[in-house]
Amino acid sequence: MLNIEQKKYLSQLSKTALIDFVSDVYGVDKMLDKKIERLLLQSDKPKLIKKLTTTLKGLRRRRKFVDYWESSEFATELQHLASDIMSFYPEQPQECLTLLELFIESTNASLGRADDSNGYIGDIYRSLTSSWLIVASTCYEQEKRDIPVDERDILSHAWVKKVKALADDNDYGTKDNLLEDINQLLSEPEIRGLIADYQQEREIIQTKKANEDTLSERQNSPLSDDAFSINYEKMVIEIAIKNLTRALGDVGFFEAIFFEMQETRPVHPRRLEELLTFLLDQGAYDRALHYLNEEWQSDGLMDKIRRLDWLSHIYHMQKDTDALMEVLGEVFELQSTPTRLKSIMAVASLTQQAQWRKRAYELAEQQESVLMATSLLLEIGEIELANQVAVARHSEFADVHYTSLTQLLKELPVGTQLIHVIIYRSLIEDILDSSRSKAYGHAARYLNKIAQLDVLISRETEGYISLITHQDYVIKLTQKHGKKRSFWEKVKD
Repeated sequence: MLNIEQKKYLSQLSKTALIDFVSDVYGVDKMLDKKIERLLLQSDKPKLIKKLTTTLKGLRRRRKFVDYWESSEFATELQHLASDIMSFYPEQPQECLTLLELFIESTNASLGRADDSNGYIGDIYRSLTSSWLIVASTCYEQEKRDIPVDERDILSHAWVKKVKALADDNDYGTKDNLLEDINQLLSEPEIRGLIADYQQEREIIQTKKANEDTLSERQNSPLSDDAFSINYEKMVIEIAIKNLTRALGDVGFFEAIFFEMQETRPVHPRRLEELLTFLLDQGAYDRALHYLNEEWQSDGLMDKIRRLDWLSHIYHMQKDTDALMEVLGEVFELQSTPTRLKSIMAVASLTQQAQWRKRAYELAEQQESVLMATSLLLEIGEIELANQVAVARHSEFADVHYTSLTQLLKELPVGTQLIHVIIYRSLIEDILDSSRSKAYGHAARYLNKIAQLDVLISRETEGYISLITHQDYVIKLTQKHGKKRSFWEKVKD
C-alpha cells in the first residue's frame, strides 16, 4: 500500500508514463490483469454494466467445485465484483440495485459448489445484504418521488413483497441481518404489515403442527419427515417475526412477541438471553433487571454466573457502583479467577481493595485447581506464597492443559523462577511421556531454559525447597527417556 507521500509523487507523473507502466505490467499476473481490465471499464459504464451482467449470470451457471484451497481466490473474485457493482452508487442507484440482485441470486449456486470452511465466500454474500439495503433505500425514495401519491400504496406493497421474497430465500443464512435492519428501507407501518403476514403464516403452520402432533400421538410413532419439515418452517417464520420486531425497536411489542413464541414459562436462561440482548440494545435496563430477577431460573453454576454477569453489565451501564460491587463480589465467590478479581479492583475503593485482597487470599487456599490458586495469589502480589503453593502441589500441574500452562508462563512476574521450573518440567514430561516427536524441539528448549533458571535458583537461600534439583531432574529424565535420541540431540544443539 502506497503512503500519502508516494501517492503525491505518483500524481505528478505524466499520463504517458502511467500508461506505459500499466501497458508493461499487463500480462504479468492474471489477478493484476483483471484489475487493469476493470479499471479500464470504469470509463465506459454501459460496457461495464454489460460485462458485469454477463459475469453474474455466468456465476449461477458455474459447476466446477471450489475446494478449500481455492476458496480464498474465489472470495477475492467475488469481492472485486461487489466493488465494481457498488461503483455505480450513488450516481446510478437503479443499475446498481439490479446488479446487486443478480449477484444475490447466485448465492445458493456459489455456496453449494464450494468448501467455505473459512467463511470467506459466505462473508462476501452476507455483505451484499447490507449493500442492498443501502441502495434499495435510495431507489425506493426515488420511486416514491416519481409517482402520484395515490399510487404509493401499490409501490409499498411491491417493495414489501420484494423484501419478503429476498428474506425467504435464505438457505445458507447469508440474509440473516436483512429483516433485523429492514428499518433502513421500510417504514414502521410497512414493517408491521410484514409482521402480520408472517403471523398469518405462523397460524397456518401452527395448525399443521397440531394436526401432525395429534397423528403421531394416535399412532404412537416418532415424528415423521413432514413433522420435522413443519417444525423447521415454524422456526424460520418465528425468527423472521422476531427480527422484524427487533427492527421496530418497540420494547413492549418485542416482549409480547417473544413470550408468545415460548412454549413454557419460566423461559430457559439461554432463550431469555435473546430478550435481554434486545432490551439492553434499547437501553431498557429496568425491564432487563425485571426478567433477571423474576424470570431467570436455574440451579446450574454457570447459569448463575451468567445471570450475575448480565447484572454487572447493567449496573455498569447505569453507573450504579454499589450494586455493581455487590454483584462482582458475588460472582467472584462462585468463580474465583484473577480476571474476576481485576474487575472488582477496577471499581473498588482503597478500603474495599484491601478487603478483597484478603478474601482472595482465603479463596486461593480453597481452590481445587492448582493453576487457579497460583494465579490468584500472583494477582494479589503474594509471589512468595504462590511459589510455595506451586511447589507443594507441583504434581498437580501435570493435569493442566498445556495451553493453560504456556499462557501462565507469559504472565508470570519476576521472582517466580520455581513456578517457571515446575511448568517447564510438566510440559517436558507431557511431550516425552506421549512420545510426541514433532514437539521434541519445544521440550529441548524448555530443558535449556530450566538449566538457565538453575543458576538463579541455586544462588537463593531456599533454593528448590522440596523440589528435586536440576541435576537430579536431568538424571531422572535420562533414566526414563534416555533412548529418545532425537530429543537429546536437540538438547545439545
